[in-house]
Amino acid sequence: MRTLQDRVAVITGAGSGIGRELALELARRGATIAAVDVRPEGIEETARLVRAIGPSVSTHVADVAEAERMQALPGEVLDAHGACHILINNAGVTSAGAFEKETLADLHWIVDINVWGVLHGCHAFLPVLREQDEAHIVNVSSMVGLMGLPHNAIYALTKGAVRSFSEALRAELVATNIGLTTVFPGAHRTGITEGARGSQRAKLADMGRSRFASLGMRSPTRLARRVVDAIEKDRARVIAGPDAHALDLWARLAPGRIGPLGHLTGRIEG
Repeated sequence: MRTLQDRVAVITGAGSGIGRELALELARRGATIAAVDVRPEGIEETARLVRAIGPSVSTHVADVAEAERMQALPGEVLDAHGACHILINNAGVTSAGAFEKETLADLHWIVDINVWGVLHGCHAFLPVLREQDEAHIVNVSSMVGLMGLPHNAIYALTKGAVRSFSEALRAELVATNIGLTTVFPGAHRTGITEGARGSQRAKLADMGRSRFASLGMRSPTRLARRVVDAIEKDRARVIAGPDAHALDLWARLAPGRIGPLGHLTGRIEG
């Protein structure tokens, strides 16, 4: 995109973590923000922080898993701002533990948010994005979208789906005014572990609150800067963090050879 000044950016999962940092970084570069989240208190705080920077901001309470609600969202954004140039499908959840211990309810929960949430966002907003002089979509995958990790199988399924879908959609849009970037974050301090499901959810939540989280996980602030740079330069991918780069390299050099990690995570599961 030639400029972000006065562009309108819709961000799902904007109430905390990566979504909030993306809203703030885009605001610093002059963009107007439509902050979307299932939790009203989170997006109200994001809106307060955006207003302190200066740009206009609107808040929209929505569950990305609900198709009807997401289909109504573009109209709300157009009513508030008159346009939409950037769509960031960031909302996501996670789980941890052996696949066979997952409940069907939890499987539907994570697929509905992580996969259908992205599909709902793209399907609802593409007609609006096509009407702009230039536009961009960002779909947030994960480092496990680059290579599936054991005892993280259902999360890997969803983020792998986001990767494949995004690569295909970018190719479909190559001759249009719409660019698309897929983001593969490594471990960042986002709060996603707090709402995790699966047999190892308690351990994952404890890890997110531990000293390791403050030392070993990265702040999403730098990631947000890289993602916004990618929007400006129409980059296809953002791989963020040494862990994400290591998995990307492993997947390229030794595809499918993930067995040793299975032995390690199996001991943790047991």
